[in-house]
Amino acid sequence: MRTDTDHTFPLDDIQSILLDNLATSITANVLSQLSKNNIAVIVSDVQHLPTTTLLPIQGYYHKLTALRQQLTVPKRFKDRLWQKIIRRKILNQSAVLNILNVTGGISMSRFASAVKEGDSTHQEGYAAAFYFQSAFGEVFSRRTEDVQNAALNYGYAIIRSCVAREICAFGLEPSWGIFHRNQMNPFNLADDFMETFRPIVDLVVLQMHFDESDALTSQAKKELLNIQSLDVQINESIQTVRNAIHMTVESISAAYATGKMSGISLPQLIPLHPHEFA
Repeated sequence: MRTDTDHTFPLDDIQSILLDNLATSITANVLSQLSKNNIAVIVSDVQHLPTTTLLPIQGYYHKLTALRQQLTVPKRFKDRLWQKIIRRKILNQSAVLNILNVTGGISMSRFASAVKEGDSTHQEGYAAAFYFQSAFGEVFSRRTEDVQNAALNYGYAIIRSCVAREICAFGLEPSWGIFHRNQMNPFNLADDFMETFRPIVDLVVLQMHFDESDALTSQAKKELLNIQSLDVQINESIQTVRNAIHMTVESISAAYATGKMSGISLPQLIPLHPHEFA
């Protein structure tokens, strides 16, 4: 890939690059060009799981204003925003069960309806326990080190990096979350905003076929990386996951500025197929 002013590769078409081989080398000049084009660089570890995301720090010219708005939103606003996020996450989990023709969608909808401001009654946890056993089986555990959990972690990491990229692009501070508050986590806000997108990864993994190997194949990683090009519904239109992430972060950033929740856009899960461009 050439990176001078006459580069032949269309950098405008790239949102992120995954470096999956530890033998990969990349020059500072290439990293600089990727940064100028607002492209996130994701680096995997020895287990081929994404562990680091390099994000541009330039490109947004109202950083101080956006940061001030983010830091001064009232607790009530954050509690209502978290309620909205968790309710949509649970509804998307319900959609996963319905798409797979698994019983439990109605129960999930009840969990969603019961979510209060700040999820003070912990409906997310109750819904998650019911959902994972319904979708993945009664013996499934997120703590098990198997290929299915590896696929989930891989897919979540891809979504997380895309969300983090958009957060930085809009001048928000990624470590300042609304619910996640781990001082050792530089991407608390990304973990907040990605919640509604997690069921998309779940559905992709549930529809994949794994062998008895305990490692992800290259083909499986490719399918997971392509999650960004799948369709979701948002604002009554069909958009790619990539575009939906942008729209979600943009709408929440605008809500920080106005203090109004009505304009917030969150993705609605639909049966999966790659986006068809006109």
